[in-house]
Amino acid sequence: MKRSTPLDRNIGAKVKHYRELRKLTQKELAAQLQTSGCDLTETMVGQIEIGYRATSIFEIDKLAEVLRVDYNALFAQDE
Repeated sequence: MKRSTPLDRNIGAKVKHYRELRKLTQKELAAQLQTSGCDLTETMVGQIEIGYRATSIFEIDKLAEVLRVDYNALFAQDE
């Protein structure tokens, strides 16, 4: 059985979906992340959303917290 990676799970697309659902810009999301102790910039958020930048478990945890979604929602397998 092949293990999936964050890119396979489209975590970046899910981050973008939930960010837009919350009506946040990438800059606003980055500011909220920085306030919660996660040093991601607007550029880094954009890179995550397009799948260009790898994301640590800590960053995923903070993204879920700031976006107010269950951690597992970012890992859910696409249908």
